Amino acid sequence: MSKTTGGGNSRPRRKTEVPGQALGIGLQYTRLVQLLFQAPLDSACSMEYLDDVAQENPESVKLGQSKSARTANPVADRAQSLWKTLSNWITLAEDGGCVPDRTVFEMYVSRPVSGTLVDAFSAAKTLDAAQAAILMARTTLWGEAPNYPLRSAVATEITHYVSKVFEADPKLVTQVIKNFTLTCASGSPQADVIAILETHPISPSRIRDIADHMSGVVKNRIDALLEVGKPAIVTSEEFHTWYTAYVQKVDRDTVLQSHAKRPSNQETEVYLPRVFVQQLEMIGLPFEDKLEAVSDYLMAAADRTAWAVSGDVDPASFDELDVNLKRRWKNKRLACNVAHGDKCLDAQGLALYADCMDLTMAVQQKETPDHFIPGCLHRLADDLLIGWHPEFAVQLRPKKAA
Repeated sequence: MSKTTGGGNSRPRRKTEVPGQALGIGLQYTRLVQLLFQAPLDSACSMEYLDDVAQENPESVKLGQSKSARTANPVADRAQSLWKTLSNWITLAEDGGCVPDRTVFEMYVSRPVSGTLVDAFSAAKTLDAAQAAILMARTTLWGEAPNYPLRSAVATEITHYVSKVFEADPKLVTQVIKNFTLTCASGSPQADVIAILETHPISPSRIRDIADHMSGVVKNRIDALLEVGKPAIVTSEEFHTWYTAYVQKVDRDTVLQSHAKRPSNQETEVYLPRVFVQQLEMIGLPFEDKLEAVSDYLMAAADRTAWAVSGDVDPASFDELDVNLKRRWKNKRLACNVAHGDKCLDAQGLALYADCMDLTMAVQQKETPDHFIPGCLHRLADDLLIGWHPEFAVQLRPKKAA
């Protein structure tokens, strides 16, 4: 019968170990995704096949034990997980399940951890250094040879594993330690997937979506293989095929998406005294059209900020856009003067305005929303860099203080 909490609450207690177990299982999937992103193209990565996770190619094999560590240190000097892992790898090598010389033995921990012995093992990249690390570990846990006075004090739960490591073929153990490495995640393995993607040539605003999608694709593939009793293996080639296809789908948009909210009439009326609205008054534009112009101006300003912050557009591209818009405006003003020079000045300005409002221009080779280019033109008009009425610069020139 389940234990209940006090106060008559019949809800069973949550098992405190469940979150840790779930994190451990999830960590294997996440680590597999990391390996697939970083593996050479001739590689295959697996889960619960050669080890928790593994990566192999014709030249080498990486066996990985993944450890989720919310609180405890799984690589402490006397941690059961450390000694059990080393013992299992040595047994595997003894049984011919791996060739130590061409195998990397990796312990991957979900957050930064360390230990005197595990750090020595991970730093040992030569046979001499590995032998020295093993000697230090034996002395620490068993005491000085040949009597090993501390051996009887080794905790029961690690006695068997420690003995296996220290009593196995010294040459084989040395090879395993030489190729042992400790890899620590940042504390958020999923964030580490994002960090990998941040080094790829994709838009920053798409990274989280791509990371989530690829993690889901890999999990679905692994689950499908396990359900039918097949080895959970994903080749680097098929993974990068999925990855490339999705990136091309979501990060090769030809249209910049606007997230700007259309302002209300009350919000736009606040901007009616602005210079760019005065320019519209000079050419006799109706009130409703002036409100629409203010709306375009505000939405374009919001989009410029949002796209720059999200990384969809390099801010320098907006400077290039302004230069190109001024050039196009200048050309249209000349054409308008030729076509409408015999009309009154207001009519000339209205014709130029109508012509410019039909302008289309890409930003970083991407189409923009309908309000964006008109809004950018109003931004330039607000600074008197362009205008519609032939005498806009004279009539709206700021008056000098007396």
